[in-house]
Amino acid sequence: MQKNRIPCIKTGEFAKLCGTNKRTLIHYDEIGLFSPAYTNELGYRYYSEDQCDVFNTIVCLKDIGMPLKEIKGYIEGRNPQDLKKLLREQHEKIKAEIAHLNRIDQVIETKIHLVDISDSITANTVILEYCPEEYLILSPPVNSDSHDIIIPILYEHIAFCNKHQLNTGHPYGAMIDKCSLKTGAFDTYAYFFTKVSNPPVSCAYYTKPAGNYVTTYLKGNYYEAESAYQNLLHYMETAHLEIADYSYKEAILDEVAVKDSAEFLTKISILVQ
Repeated sequence: MQKNRIPCIKTGEFAKLCGTNKRTLIHYDEIGLFSPAYTNELGYRYYSEDQCDVFNTIVCLKDIGMPLKEIKGYIEGRNPQDLKKLLREQHEKIKAEIAHLNRIDQVIETKIHLVDISDSITANTVILEYCPEEYLILSPPVNSDSHDIIIPILYEHIAFCNKHQLNTGHPYGAMIDKCSLKTGAFDTYAYFFTKVSNPPVSCAYYTKPAGNYVTTYLKGNYYEAESAYQNLLHYMETAHLEIADYSYKEAILDEVAVKDSAEFLTKISILVQ
Protein backbone atom coordinates (compact mmCIF):
# COMPACT_ATOMS: atom_id res chain seq x y z
CA MET A 1 0.00 0.00 0.00
CA GLN A 2 1.30 3.48 -0.91
CA LYS A 3 2.32 5.38 2.26
CA ASN A 4 3.04 8.77 0.69
CA ARG A 5 0.33 11.37 1.29
CA ILE A 6 0.85 12.97 -2.16
CA PRO A 7 -1.12 11.25 -4.97
CA CYS A 8 1.45 9.43 -7.11
CA ILE A 9 1.60 7.20 -10.15
CA LYS A 10 3.90 4.33 -11.02
CA THR A 11 7.07 4.72 -13.07
CA GLY A 12 5.57 3.36 -16.28
CA GLU A 13 2.54 5.63 -16.05
CA PHE A 14 4.70 8.67 -15.40
CA ALA A 15 6.98 7.75 -18.29
CA LYS A 16 3.96 7.53 -20.61
CA LEU A 17 2.62 10.83 -19.29
CA CYS A 18 5.91 12.62 -20.04
CA GLY A 19 6.66 10.88 -23.34
CA THR A 20 9.75 9.08 -22.08
CA ASN A 21 10.58 5.55 -20.90
CA LYS A 22 11.17 3.81 -17.59
CA ARG A 23 14.87 3.29 -18.32
CA THR A 24 15.46 7.05 -18.57
CA LEU A 25 13.63 7.73 -15.31
CA ILE A 26 15.59 5.03 -13.50
CA HIS A 27 18.87 6.38 -14.89
CA TYR A 28 18.06 9.93 -13.83
CA ASP A 29 17.24 8.68 -10.35
CA GLU A 30 20.48 6.70 -10.14
CA ILE A 31 22.64 9.72 -11.02
CA GLY A 32 20.70 11.97 -8.64
CA LEU A 33 19.29 14.21 -11.36
CA PHE A 34 15.57 13.48 -11.02
CA SER A 35 14.23 11.27 -8.28
CA PRO A 36 10.71 9.97 -7.66
CA ALA A 37 8.48 11.65 -5.11
CA TYR A 38 8.31 8.40 -3.17
CA THR A 39 9.94 4.98 -3.16
CA ASN A 40 8.30 2.23 -1.11
CA GLU A 41 9.97 -0.44 0.99
CA LEU A 42 10.09 -2.78 -1.99
CA GLY A 43 11.95 -0.25 -4.12
CA TYR A 44 9.04 0.70 -6.38
CA ARG A 45 9.21 4.30 -7.58
CA TYR A 46 6.22 6.65 -7.61
CA TYR A 47 6.01 10.09 -9.19
CA SER A 48 3.68 13.00 -8.55
CA GLU A 49 1.98 14.90 -11.31
CA ASP A 50 3.64 18.18 -10.29
CA GLN A 51 7.02 16.62 -11.21
CA CYS A 52 6.07 16.71 -14.91
CA ASP A 53 7.15 20.32 -15.31
CA VAL A 54 10.53 19.66 -13.69
CA PHE A 55 11.11 16.64 -15.90
CA ASN A 56 10.04 18.45 -19.06
CA THR A 57 12.38 21.34 -18.24
CA ILE A 58 15.25 18.88 -17.83
CA VAL A 59 14.39 17.37 -21.21
CA CYS A 60 14.32 20.80 -22.87
CA LEU A 61 17.72 21.72 -21.43
CA LYS A 62 19.18 18.38 -22.47
CA ASP A 63 17.74 18.68 -26.00
CA ILE A 64 19.47 22.01 -26.57
CA GLY A 65 22.82 20.52 -25.57
CA MET A 66 23.18 21.26 -21.86
CA PRO A 67 25.12 18.39 -20.20
CA LEU A 68 23.27 16.36 -17.58
CA LYS A 69 26.00 17.20 -15.05
CA GLU A 70 25.27 20.93 -15.43
CA ILE A 71 21.52 20.37 -15.25
CA LYS A 72 22.01 18.37 -12.06
CA GLY A 73 24.10 21.20 -10.56
CA TYR A 74 21.30 23.64 -11.22
CA ILE A 75 18.59 21.29 -9.91
CA GLU A 76 20.46 20.73 -6.66
CA GLY A 77 20.78 24.43 -5.85
CA ARG A 78 17.89 25.93 -7.79
CA ASN A 79 16.33 29.26 -6.94
CA PRO A 80 14.30 31.82 -8.93
CA GLN A 81 17.24 34.08 -9.80
CA ASP A 82 19.41 31.19 -10.99
CA LEU A 83 16.47 29.88 -13.00
CA LYS A 84 16.05 33.22 -14.72
CA LYS A 85 19.77 33.48 -15.48
CA LEU A 86 19.90 29.92 -16.79
CA LEU A 87 16.85 30.32 -19.00
CA ARG A 88 18.07 33.60 -20.45
CA GLU A 89 21.39 32.00 -21.37
CA GLN A 90 19.65 29.07 -23.01
CA HIS A 91 17.19 31.39 -24.75
CA GLU A 92 20.07 33.20 -26.46
CA LYS A 93 21.56 29.88 -27.55
CA ILE A 94 18.21 28.80 -28.98
CA LYS A 95 17.80 32.04 -30.92
CA ALA A 96 21.27 31.59 -32.42
CA GLU A 97 20.48 27.98 -33.36
CA ILE A 98 17.16 29.02 -34.92
CA ALA A 99 18.94 31.65 -37.01
CA HIS A 100 21.49 29.03 -38.07
CA LEU A 101 18.77 26.55 -39.06
CA ASN A 102 16.81 29.25 -40.90
CA ARG A 103 19.91 30.03 -42.96
CA ILE A 104 20.36 26.35 -43.81
CA ASP A 105 16.70 26.15 -44.77
CA GLN A 106 17.15 29.19 -47.03
CA VAL A 107 20.13 27.52 -48.73
CA ILE A 108 18.06 24.40 -49.37
CA GLU A 109 15.12 26.42 -50.73
CA THR A 110 17.47 28.36 -53.03
CA LYS A 111 19.03 25.18 -54.42
CA ILE A 112 15.56 23.75 -55.11
CA HIS A 113 14.59 27.01 -56.85
CA LEU A 114 17.70 26.93 -59.05
CA VAL A 115 16.95 23.37 -60.15
CA ASP A 116 13.36 24.42 -60.89
CA ILE A 117 14.70 27.22 -63.09
CA SER A 118 16.90 24.79 -65.00
CA ASP A 119 13.85 22.63 -65.72
CA SER A 120 11.92 25.52 -67.26
CA ILE A 121 14.38 27.22 -69.62
CA THR A 122 15.85 26.55 -73.05
CA ALA A 123 19.63 26.80 -73.01
CA ASN A 124 21.68 28.89 -75.44
CA THR A 125 18.79 31.02 -76.68
CA VAL A 126 18.37 34.76 -76.13
CA ILE A 127 15.26 36.30 -74.62
CA LEU A 128 14.17 39.74 -73.45
CA GLU A 129 12.64 39.56 -69.99
CA TYR A 130 11.62 41.84 -67.15
CA CYS A 131 13.45 41.16 -63.88
CA PRO A 132 12.65 42.65 -60.45
CA GLU A 133 15.36 44.27 -58.37
CA GLU A 134 17.71 42.02 -56.45
CA TYR A 135 20.17 42.53 -53.62
CA LEU A 136 23.85 41.76 -54.11
CA ILE A 137 26.86 41.73 -51.83
CA LEU A 138 29.75 43.05 -53.92
CA SER A 139 33.42 42.21 -53.73
CA PRO A 140 36.04 44.97 -53.80
CA PRO A 141 36.43 46.31 -57.37
CA VAL A 142 38.26 43.94 -59.72
CA ASN A 143 38.50 45.71 -63.09
CA SER A 144 40.97 43.18 -64.40
CA ASP A 145 41.30 39.92 -66.30
CA SER A 146 44.53 39.01 -64.52
CA HIS A 147 44.37 35.73 -62.62
CA ASP A 148 46.77 37.12 -59.99
CA ILE A 149 44.34 39.96 -59.24
CA ILE A 150 41.05 38.11 -59.68
CA ILE A 151 41.65 35.11 -57.41
CA PRO A 152 42.65 36.96 -54.19
CA ILE A 153 39.65 39.29 -54.54
CA LEU A 154 37.31 36.34 -55.12
CA TYR A 155 38.63 34.50 -52.06
CA GLU A 156 38.30 37.67 -49.99
CA HIS A 157 34.69 38.03 -51.13
CA ILE A 158 33.82 34.41 -50.33
CA ALA A 159 35.46 34.68 -46.90
CA PHE A 160 33.53 37.88 -46.14
CA CYS A 161 30.19 36.32 -47.06
CA ASN A 162 30.93 33.22 -45.01
CA LYS A 163 32.04 35.25 -41.99
CA HIS A 164 28.86 37.31 -42.02
CA GLN A 165 26.64 34.33 -42.90
CA LEU A 166 25.42 35.96 -46.10
CA ASN A 167 25.45 32.84 -48.24
CA THR A 168 21.85 31.81 -48.89
CA GLY A 169 22.58 29.18 -51.52
CA HIS A 170 23.31 31.30 -54.57
CA PRO A 171 26.74 30.61 -56.10
CA TYR A 172 28.90 33.72 -56.49
CA GLY A 173 28.51 35.64 -59.73
CA ALA A 174 30.45 38.18 -61.76
CA MET A 175 29.64 41.62 -63.21
CA ILE A 176 31.13 43.20 -66.33
CA ASP A 177 30.77 46.92 -66.96
CA LYS A 178 29.44 48.60 -70.09
CA CYS A 179 32.86 49.58 -71.44
CA SER A 180 34.24 46.04 -71.21
CA LEU A 181 31.13 44.63 -72.88
CA LYS A 182 31.38 47.05 -75.79
CA THR A 183 35.07 46.27 -76.35
CA GLY A 184 34.65 42.51 -76.05
CA ALA A 185 36.63 42.24 -72.80
CA PHE A 186 34.36 39.50 -71.47
CA ASP A 187 36.96 38.26 -68.96
CA THR A 188 37.46 41.68 -67.37
CA TYR A 189 35.26 41.51 -64.29
CA ALA A 190 34.14 44.66 -62.50
CA TYR A 191 32.95 42.88 -59.34
CA PHE A 192 32.10 39.50 -57.96
CA PHE A 193 28.77 39.29 -56.19
CA THR A 194 26.70 37.05 -53.97
CA LYS A 195 22.92 37.33 -54.18
CA VAL A 196 20.94 37.59 -50.94
CA SER A 197 17.20 37.28 -50.43
CA ASN A 198 16.72 40.46 -48.39
CA PRO A 199 18.75 43.63 -47.82
CA PRO A 200 21.25 42.80 -45.06
CA VAL A 201 21.55 45.04 -42.02
CA SER A 202 25.12 44.05 -41.18
CA CYS A 203 26.89 45.32 -44.31
CA ALA A 204 26.57 47.41 -47.45
CA TYR A 205 24.85 45.94 -50.49
CA TYR A 206 24.13 46.81 -54.12
CA THR A 207 20.64 46.88 -55.57
CA LYS A 208 20.54 45.29 -59.00
CA PRO A 209 18.00 47.45 -60.86
CA ALA A 210 14.62 46.19 -61.93
CA GLY A 211 14.06 46.44 -65.68
CA ASN A 212 14.33 44.71 -69.02
CA TYR A 213 17.23 42.34 -69.42
CA VAL A 214 18.52 40.55 -72.48
CA THR A 215 19.19 37.09 -71.09
CA THR A 216 20.68 33.80 -72.15
CA TYR A 217 21.40 30.57 -70.31
CA LEU A 218 24.79 29.19 -71.21
CA LYS A 219 25.09 25.41 -71.11
CA GLY A 220 28.67 24.36 -70.62
CA ASN A 221 31.79 25.64 -68.91
CA TYR A 222 31.15 28.80 -66.90
CA TYR A 223 34.45 30.31 -68.08
CA GLU A 224 33.82 29.73 -71.79
CA ALA A 225 31.17 32.40 -72.21
CA GLU A 226 32.42 34.54 -75.10
CA SER A 227 29.93 33.14 -77.62
CA ALA A 228 27.08 33.75 -75.15
CA TYR A 229 28.04 37.40 -74.79
CA GLN A 230 28.37 37.76 -78.54
CA ASN A 231 24.86 36.34 -78.99
CA LEU A 232 23.48 38.81 -76.44
CA LEU A 233 25.16 41.78 -78.11
CA HIS A 234 24.01 40.65 -81.56
CA TYR A 235 20.43 40.39 -80.31
CA MET A 236 20.66 43.89 -78.84
CA GLU A 237 22.04 45.34 -82.04
CA THR A 238 19.27 43.75 -84.10
CA ALA A 239 16.60 44.95 -81.66
CA HIS A 240 18.17 48.45 -81.39
CA LEU A 241 18.74 48.12 -77.67
CA GLU A 242 21.49 49.86 -75.70
CA ILE A 243 23.47 48.62 -72.70
CA ALA A 244 22.16 50.41 -69.62
CA ASP A 245 24.15 48.76 -66.88
CA TYR A 246 26.43 45.87 -66.06
CA SER A 247 26.08 42.33 -67.28
CA TYR A 248 25.47 39.72 -64.59
CA LYS A 249 26.78 36.17 -64.83
CA GLU A 250 25.55 33.67 -62.24
CA ALA A 251 25.53 29.89 -61.97
CA ILE A 252 22.23 28.04 -62.01
CA LEU A 253 23.58 24.48 -62.11
CA ASP A 254 27.16 24.07 -60.90
CA GLU A 255 29.29 21.45 -59.16
CA VAL A 256 26.63 20.97 -56.50
CA ALA A 257 24.09 19.73 -59.06
CA VAL A 258 26.11 18.09 -61.86
CA LYS A 259 29.46 16.34 -62.24
CA ASP A 260 30.34 17.25 -65.82
CA SER A 261 31.13 20.89 -66.59
CA ALA A 262 29.48 20.38 -69.98
CA GLU A 263 26.19 20.22 -68.06
CA PHE A 264 26.75 23.45 -66.11
CA LEU A 265 24.06 26.09 -66.64
CA THR A 266 24.86 29.78 -66.28
CA LYS A 267 22.52 32.76 -66.53
CA ILE A 268 24.00 35.80 -68.28
CA SER A 269 21.92 38.97 -68.48
CA ILE A 270 22.42 42.62 -69.48
CA LEU A 271 20.16 45.49 -68.42
CA VAL A 272 19.06 47.38 -71.55
CA GLN A 273 17.40 50.65 -72.42
